Amino acid sequence: MLPFNISPGQPTIKDLLNLYNFRQIGPDTEVFGIIGKPVGHSKSPFLYDEAFKSAGFDGVYVHLLVDDIANFLQTYSSTDFAGFSCALPHKEAAVKCCDEVDPDAKSIGAVNCIIRRQKDGKLFGYNTDYAGAISAIEDGLRASQNVSNTVGSPLAGKLFVVIGAGGAGKALA
Repeated sequence: MLPFNISPGQPTIKDLLNLYNFRQIGPDTEVFGIIGKPVGHSKSPFLYDEAFKSAGFDGVYVHLLVDDIANFLQTYSSTDFAGFSCALPHKEAAVKCCDEVDPDAKSIGAVNCIIRRQKDGKLFGYNTDYAGAISAIEDGLRASQNVSNTVGSPLAGKLFVVIGAGGAGKALA
């Protein structure tokens, strides 16, 4: 136990050793992070870091509390970071920060996934919110109707109301 409190948002020694596998991080470790404000509540590092360990992938996924995504990406423009997940409030601003944006993300107007190309450091933006949300809704409809996977979407011909105007809400709309 340390004789002082750590700063808010700073990982504990236990987290460094167990979650982030700190002793195994080396020059070839790929670093990923979730960018948001707030971001400490996100379970992404727990999910990704466990998946990395299980797969034997030399990577680490960390929380990144960011005020201004454009300044952050400009400051950390080297290939030290391999990619990012974008959370609120940065999904819409992230579109302008990417060198290239997937057509779906461009039409949605929000990016929740940024990949940095190793050879030149260019940033590519994607939006996976819509696919994940639609898949979850389809699975829920199939389960409620006691129907297994069928050809076509159970959403076909249905009218829905989307409540919310954030990145995920825009993705569904």
